[in-house]
Amino acid sequence: MSSPPVSPADIRIDALVLAGRRAGETDPLAGVENVPHKALLVAGGKPLIRRVVEALTGSGRIDRIRIAAPQDVREAIGAALAGLEGWDFTEVAGSPASTALAHLGAAAPERGLLLTTCDHALLSAGMVRLFLDEARASAAAAACVERTIYEQRFPGSKRTFIRLKDFSFSGANLFWFAGARAKGLADFWRGLEANRKRPLKMAQAIGVFTALSYLAGSMTKPALEKTIRRRTKVDVRLIPLPNAEAAIDVDKPQDLELVRKILALD
Repeated sequence: MSSPPVSPADIRIDALVLAGRRAGETDPLAGVENVPHKALLVAGGKPLIRRVVEALTGSGRIDRIRIAAPQDVREAIGAALAGLEGWDFTEVAGSPASTALAHLGAAAPERGLLLTTCDHALLSAGMVRLFLDEARASAAAAACVERTIYEQRFPGSKRTFIRLKDFSFSGANLFWFAGARAKGLADFWRGLEANRKRPLKMAQAIGVFTALSYLAGSMTKPALEKTIRRRTKVDVRLIPLPNAEAAIDVDKPQDLELVRKILALD
């Protein structure tokens, strides 16, 4: 006799924090700040990785936290997280998508996965709760911030936006995978990632007509979600968050400067 399906509200959730490096790449911002890894950049008196782990722990939604970090920075990251419990390290695969896929493959089918990044400096417990409470109804989801919300909160701050016909948004570095049934999306992501410097290959993976529709400005948010569902066989949603800060990660000196300015005002 088979077990009854697990209710979305009852899924146990792991958090995976990406703190790896792409093969052959270094982080120039970490070098400028004289730290061995961007996770150890300091803002508001705390390393970024500590801010992320505190937000995840404080949300009350996370069962355990895994940090995907290279061996050579684990000691320093461990020191930055001194006194915090409920986390441990996991291996880094060749790319963010490969790391997520490896974690999904090793997890029990009924365990969900929240994925975020070590440079999500302004992540809060409230953002995590808000996203997960909506995302758990789907097999997979990605958080985003609408352009109007971001620009009202941070006028003049540069951010990359994806422009659809009915919706312009920036990613928010929060992703939900409802266990094994979301593997198809991670596989699709890995394929796009492998071809991120080859636009023609990416267009072929997404679908030529879909890519042309986006470039022509005729793609809508529902159409984008439908396209990804068709390609991955995964029920996926794009979930807007009301917090403009959710769109800020620390990739450039300007990002770090903005984060420090925001935290100084809190």
